[in-house]
Order: sequence, then structure tokens, then C-alpha cells
Amino acid sequence: MNDQPSSPTNASAAPVGDSLSNFRWTNLGLPGPDTQLVASAGTSMGGGSPNVFGLDAKGNLWSCWLNGNAWQWTSLGQPTGVPLARPMGTVSVSGTTNVLLLDHKGNLWTCWLNGTSWQWDNLGPSPTTTRLVEAAGTVENKGVSTVYILDEKSILWQCAYTTSWQWTSLGQPAGGSVGLRSVGALATSTGSSTFLLDNVGTLWACGLNQGVPTWSTLNQPSGLQGAQSVGVIASSGLPTVFTLDPKGNLWQCQQNATTWQWTNLAQPAGVALFMSLGTIYARDNTYVLLQDDKGILWNCVNRWGQWGNMGQSGNGGLVVPMGTLYAGSDSYVFGLDDFGNLWSCN
Repeated sequence: MNDQPSSPTNASAAPVGDSLSNFRWTNLGLPGPDTQLVASAGTSMGGGSPNVFGLDAKGNLWSCWLNGNAWQWTSLGQPTGVPLARPMGTVSVSGTTNVLLLDHKGNLWTCWLNGTSWQWDNLGPSPTTTRLVEAAGTVENKGVSTVYILDEKSILWQCAYTTSWQWTSLGQPAGGSVGLRSVGALATSTGSSTFLLDNVGTLWACGLNQGVPTWSTLNQPSGLQGAQSVGVIASSGLPTVFTLDPKGNLWQCQQNATTWQWTNLAQPAGVALFMSLGTIYARDNTYVLLQDDKGILWNCVNRWGQWGNMGQSGNGGLVVPMGTLYAGSDSYVFGLDDFGNLWSCN
């Protein structure tokens, strides 16, 4: 483990990442005249088409999907009489998209594509009296599909599918740790892991090692604190985690054999980074997507620390990240504007 940071990229001298002219902004509108989305439920290629999922204020799930050359809204509703409260993300189960959400009682539901129709199943609460409250990532690895969820005491749970859904408590870091916040989940050399920041900015990894929950700290360079989670991705086949420090610098933590290497990717010159839109693989590169305090979207090609200006939607900056999606010949980043409109940039 490196205990010293790499030298930051000189953003003013670095080559520029993909430029504004390479990206197209599209307004996908609202689900309906009196309906606005309030949270992202993830993205998928369910049914072979790009889908972005969102939850509205009444607890209904919506899909906005590319039907040929046009984007189309479809209401997936809610389980009968059960408004949904918090999206947990999407995961593929045996090649089938599952959208996972909590209801107001802490029950986990999946809405999955059964042929050409969507079906609801109740996966129940975790085996505890403590209520589940926060998403901590989803991942599919070697035929095992996993959703990670934090409860109100910052205890981490996983619900994993091999032949059926099974709950397992993964506990929390030794000595207890409150205020865990998700960065995301990835397949690693030891299986599937989820990455979290604690309330003092320390980055943790947790997963099952031969059936035993294992927590490890990724030991930031001296003085570094992760102020905000950005996302995770496999870059050049290597698990990679991104965070912002309190000064708005982007940091990369990448697994190299059995150790984790920290690198400071800095920030665009004169720009205060404000909000993560996620990570994505596109154009044979790994991109990290961040919006500045003026609503401009930036991409960082993490292999070189190059920054590119992607502009902004026609209504200004985005206020709610709605996910990213790699669709083979195209890649998308989604977000909501101040008026509730869904935008794509690709």
C-alpha cells in the first residue's frame, strides 16, 4: 500500500480530454405532465435497449427506454398497494435486469423483466429489526448477483442470488463505524466487494472471503480525506475507486496485485468540482464524470488525468444524477435538471 500520494496532474498544462464538440445533449422530458422523478433507480440494457429507471414522488417506478430512434416513457408502477421509498440500483440475474427498491417498511423489492413484461417480487426485509435505509452498490460476478444495503446503524447487508435470494450480514469495520456512505461495488480478485467512506473520510472495502465477511481499509495517503464518493469501475481490468477530497481534487485508488495505489488526478484549472455523475467506459477509455459549481459537466480520462469540457443541458446544470450506461456503440450519462426533465449526454 502506498502511503504517499502521487504528484497531482497539472491541469492547466495537461492535454485536454474529449472536447465539447464530441458530445450531444438530448432532453428526454418528463414521465407525464404532473409527474417528476426524484431519484435514480439505475440503468440497464434490459430487452436489448438502453433503459434509465427513476422513482417518482408517489413511489412509482418509471423506465425511459430507447425504442428504435426515439426515447419512450413506460410506467412500471409499484407493487399492489406498496409505494416505494428508496432505489437500490439494478443488477443482472441470469441475464435478466432486476431493478431493486426498498418500500417504507424496509422490505426489498425487485422489478424484473420476465420475457416482455415486468414483474414484482418481494425479497423481504433483512433478518434484523433494524431498518434498511441506504444503497451500497450492486454487482454481478461469476454468476452471483449481489445488492449491498446499509441499515440505520451503519451495518452492511448483502442480498445475493445464485439459485435464490439470500441475506447475509457483513457487519461493519472493527470497533464500529457510523456514517458509512457508499462509493459503489465491483468484482475484485477475491470476489465481489463494496466500497464505502466513513464519517472521517476513510475508504473501506468489504466482501465475503470464503464465506467470512472481511473489512479492509485502503489507507489514504497522509492527510487525505475522502469528502465525497464519486464512483467505481474496472479500468484496464483493474478495480478502481474514485473520491473527491475537501479541496475538490479527484483521487483514484486502483488495485495493483495485492495492494492499492492512490493517484491524485487533480481538477480542471480554475474549476470547483461539485457533483459526481458517475463513471463510464466509452471510446476505449475509462471516464469519470463530474459537474462543477456552474453546472458544466467535465470528463476525466483517468489513465492520463486529462480533462474535457462536455458543456451543460439546455436548462443549465443537472441537480440529480441518474446514472451512466455503456450501450456498445454508444455511451450515455443521465441527469435531471431543476424542472425535473431527464437529460442524456452521449
